[in-house]
Amino acid sequence: MKHKKVLNVVQYSQIKENIGNGKPTILAFGMSHCYSCLAMSNVFAQVLEINPEFQIYSIDSQKERLVSRDIYKLKEMPTQIFFNAKGEEVFRHTGAYKKAVLDIILKKYEFL
Repeated sequence: MKHKKVLNVVQYSQIKENIGNGKPTILAFGMSHCYSCLAMSNVFAQVLEINPEFQIYSIDSQKERLVSRDIYKLKEMPTQIFFNAKGEEVFRHTGAYKKAVLDIILKKYEFL
């Protein structure tokens, strides 16, 4: 990874009310010891540098097991869940991808 920044991990309870607050939101679920999770966190950190108004949150799936498993039914990491401004889930992806692919997804789901 040429860009080494990662998102700060937040607790779901601190940000769950932001989902559906009129702005699109992305929840990036991962684990601190997972290379692909860190790679995705790095990609999202790059996006936030350009678009600091975006609501992109990193959630530690190990610490937030009940959220990732019971609320969002996640089985693999990393997983990114995209919500529209109304809080409706519009896209979900498991695995890592490059920033160019994320840019396409952000445009398709009207983040950009």
